[in-house]
Amino acid sequence: MKVIVKKEQFLKSLQKVQGVIEKRSTMPILNNILLEADEALTIKATNLEISIIIRENTEIVEKGDVCIPAKKIFEIVKLLPENDIIIEKSEKNLIIKSGKTNYKLFTFPTEDFPKIKTIEKQKKTIINKNDFVNSLSKVEYAIYPDESRESLNGVFIHMVDQKLRFVASDGFRLAYNEFNYNDKCEDMLISKKTVSELKKILSDSEGDDINFYLADNTLMIEYGNTTLVSRLKDAKFPNYKDVIPSNPYKLYVNKNDFLNTLKRISVISEENTKSVVLNIYENLVIVKSYNAEIGNAEDEISASYEGVPFEICYNAAFLIEAIEPIEAEKVELNLKDAGTAGVVSGDTFYRAVIMPIRLQ
Repeated sequence: MKVIVKKEQFLKSLQKVQGVIEKRSTMPILNNILLEADEALTIKATNLEISIIIRENTEIVEKGDVCIPAKKIFEIVKLLPENDIIIEKSEKNLIIKSGKTNYKLFTFPTEDFPKIKTIEKQKKTIINKNDFVNSLSKVEYAIYPDESRESLNGVFIHMVDQKLRFVASDGFRLAYNEFNYNDKCEDMLISKKTVSELKKILSDSEGDDINFYLADNTLMIEYGNTTLVSRLKDAKFPNYKDVIPSNPYKLYVNKNDFLNTLKRISVISEENTKSVVLNIYENLVIVKSYNAEIGNAEDEISASYEGVPFEICYNAAFLIEAIEPIEAEKVELNLKDAGTAGVVSGDTFYRAVIMPIRLQ
């Protein structure tokens, strides 16, 4: 095997696969990538749950394949001085040359690298990249952080009234974003890890559409020269619609004013709860926090409120994360009382539901 690659292009591809490489695996082969030189150079990486395949059009001098440590070749390529890099397999070694710099790396048997099972391209769903990435970005903060609750450790994607809706919840809050979509799409629960890798892959401007294929509880996505294959979560997302309240009172505040106030006041709040109290009046919201060991803080912002004045307490971090994805200038908060979840909105297709903290 012998190929000549451009540093910038090759480094970009190596960067894309770093996230799926197992750092501490009982299978050392998963710390490696597989390079296959045929009509093009194919780069493969997998952790058995998520796999990434990248196909680069480059100069193939001699066909072949090689299995090498992913992190180490990434570090090497990043530091190489020249644009053209020669990658050549010689017996059980990989030779990397750039200018006057030479490396000789030990390789692993290519037959030990796991086979990546792809999906037959019979049924394809096409989704606009910007709509897809925007929706993931607006809800991912609400994903349950670890795999102990399988059904909440991801983003649930499904059709609702000719819209494609993305939903995430950790049990204390819920967020969804949707966009108009005239095609059909099967329900899928994409893991938190896969969401993270997808956002990296889709961060460039290679194209406007993403091709989706679903089969056997597996998702395959094609975008530009990159293919991602991932197992879907084998769990059912909860019936979240039942927890979205229809609250009668509406509070309107300037997004930036509200965010800045919450950030200032929450500096004093208790570390374990991050609680802030909102005293809501017709034209005013007073934001307070108390800390038994430090003291207290108070600020106020102008508002427009349609409802009965009352007091409610939230986790400030949860409220900030729910407001930050909003693109509109004003935030709308739908409320009922101190014990009912609030609904945050502002953009047409975005909603967040946050449970209040019980006032002492």
